[in-house]
Amino acid sequence: MLTPYTGIFGREEITHLLNRTLFGARKGDIDFFSTKTLAETVDTLLAPSQKAQSPTPPLKNYFNPNDNPDPEVLQGETWVNTFDNSLSNGRRKAAFKAWWVGLMLHQERDILEKMVLFWHNHFPIDMDDRSAIMAYIYNRTLRQHALGNFKTFVKAITLDPMMLRYLNGASNNTSAADENYARELQELFTLGKSVNAQFTEEDVRAAARILTGYQITIQTPTVPFEAVFNPLRHDATDKQFSAFYNNTIIKGRAGTEGVKELDDLLEMIFKQPEVALFICRKIYRFFIYHKIDDTVEKDVIQPLATLFRSKNYEIKPVLAALFTSSHFFEPRFRGCMIKSPIDYVVGLGRTFDIQLPTIKADNFSSVVDTYAAWYSFHVFDTNGAAAQRQNLADPPSVAGWSAYYQEPNYYRLWLDTDTYPKRIRFAATLLNKVWYFAYINPLTFTAQFASANDADKLIEDTLKILVQVPVSQAFTQQLKQLLLSGQTNDYYWTEAWQRYKNDPTATNTTVVETRLKALYQAIILKPEFQLM
Repeated sequence: MLTPYTGIFGREEITHLLNRTLFGARKGDIDFFSTKTLAETVDTLLAPSQKAQSPTPPLKNYFNPNDNPDPEVLQGETWVNTFDNSLSNGRRKAAFKAWWVGLMLHQERDILEKMVLFWHNHFPIDMDDRSAIMAYIYNRTLRQHALGNFKTFVKAITLDPMMLRYLNGASNNTSAADENYARELQELFTLGKSVNAQFTEEDVRAAARILTGYQITIQTPTVPFEAVFNPLRHDATDKQFSAFYNNTIIKGRAGTEGVKELDDLLEMIFKQPEVALFICRKIYRFFIYHKIDDTVEKDVIQPLATLFRSKNYEIKPVLAALFTSSHFFEPRFRGCMIKSPIDYVVGLGRTFDIQLPTIKADNFSSVVDTYAAWYSFHVFDTNGAAAQRQNLADPPSVAGWSAYYQEPNYYRLWLDTDTYPKRIRFAATLLNKVWYFAYINPLTFTAQFASANDADKLIEDTLKILVQVPVSQAFTQQLKQLLLSGQTNDYYWTEAWQRYKNDPTATNTTVVETRLKALYQAIILKPEFQLM
């Protein structure tokens, strides 16, 4: 087992843990967990509510009397239980992506949304021209199994309608076996491509034959899409596997018994120790650091994999062991990762407690505004996460986003001369209230701090939340000058803040707001702000 962490579990440790398990660490979240032990904190993070696991589905947020391609769905109602509509699919896809970002922005104090993103990268799909309803069902599959049993999860994703469509599982039949999903099941989803994953091309072909016969049901309003097994399309002959799988023969089954072959296939795959090692390496790279040397492999990955197998591939025990380990809290891992675009834009919004509209009952305009706000974090104004090359539901390949796996650069791939300026412009848009429906309010953010009227303490407290690595004394002094507006005495800020608090006239408010915007913009522009 990993060595449990027994050191101080203070605000710095809490901030580090929350930055890795949530999208940004809000001051309110840090305050909440500051009264709990590490074990209690991790237990809370790993226990999402039923509401988080089964959120309100995406709504119709679009309507134009002269252009309404989705007339069967009322304004502000969900479209997930209706028939597919090719004319409205593009708008539904946009609504789906906005809804997904909204769940991240409003995530509760648990790891679920971060795990949904992790598994989305592990089991990627591509919406392309595919059904938005299927994308919603896929997302539901991810969140229902994100913290459950990995073996059960793999079966569920194998039979997920979007995955069946994406990797040709629905067209795989006895007269024309398609190897696409059978290959990725082993190479990307369970065993990986290490030197110890010695499955063969014959194994891929045999697995493809086992997976023949699955189709997607015709839609009904109550069951939009679902996997169904058609025995007439299934290869009922025996399937021989290689020495890597101990020369296993999976017995062919005719009729409806053919569905049992999938269970046999997964049971055979999960007997391989490499499955646990492969998944634990991916978890490690996502939550701690990309580099896995011999020491980390021996002292962290192998114990986690042993635990994973001993718990019959339950996901929670692995995460709990990792997040309560001394390894996780080693200082070298704080601020060692470049934020992904989703971590950056959603974390920016959450950490600053961004002002967002809310949906009100029987008020369609509130639905439009709320979805516009959520969507702005994803693609609006060409600077959102998608423009920064992390387009939800549309990863670049079946391997997911290259920054999560591509040696040797990993996270560095998120930043270049195209994406970095987009991050800066996105933050500036929020800070300067370019969008009326989504913006950073520096006044309400600052008011959270008891130290708001003390320039030195406010800067210190703010940096502890916003930046995960130490900054220079020169930079700290630069920030102080922004608060003092070039003056030399601390009371220039103290008096300005007190005047605003006691008499928030337009003039007093503008003075304080201008200085705070300059302060936070300087921090956001700092390269260290890109780290978590």
